[in-house]
Amino acid sequence: MGDIARTAQVARATVYNNFDDKQDILAEIIRDYMTGYAMIATRLRENARSGETSFDLIQEMVREALSWRVKNADLRPIVAVAKNLRGSGWEEADKAADDALLGWIIDVHAADADAGLIREDIDLEFGVRAAFAMIESVLSSFDVTSSEEDIDKAAHQLALLHWYSICSVPPEAAPRSPLGRKKSPAES
Repeated sequence: MGDIARTAQVARATVYNNFDDKQDILAEIIRDYMTGYAMIATRLRENARSGETSFDLIQEMVREALSWRVKNADLRPIVAVAKNLRGSGWEEADKAADDALLGWIIDVHAADADAGLIREDIDLEFGVRAAFAMIESVLSSFDVTSSEEDIDKAAHQLALLHWYSICSVPPEAAPRSPLGRKKSPAES
């Protein structure tokens, strides 16, 4: 804790006033990191524009998740420790992030189901969860030194794989999603 206080350039008592021990600090770092993933769904809900297709919405979610991983590359060693350390908060934070992102995708595809776009031979919730597992797998191993161009290419490929595993029409044939909000006169 003394090393942490010195690095943060605060008194040791300040660290202890906020955290009981190093594991509490780790849990806070993990909560903040994983909250960043959960906030992606919130931002997408708030910023979705009318005229975007559900494919666009899924692709943007994947792009933002990949970007978050790259932007926080310095936390990867801490995340690796937290995944294997009991009481680190990893499991709870990971579940909350997954629930938020999955909730977003399910909402997007519920609108697609209403429009008749979901493959008839696919159970929507099972299919979304399975396709999300693929996205999560790539996300967990995505190269944190990737450029914006690499992120965009990977997001497009993952969104296509996800889309074709769930939907019966190509992305360009998807109708505009009803999830977008109307632009205000000031935004037009």
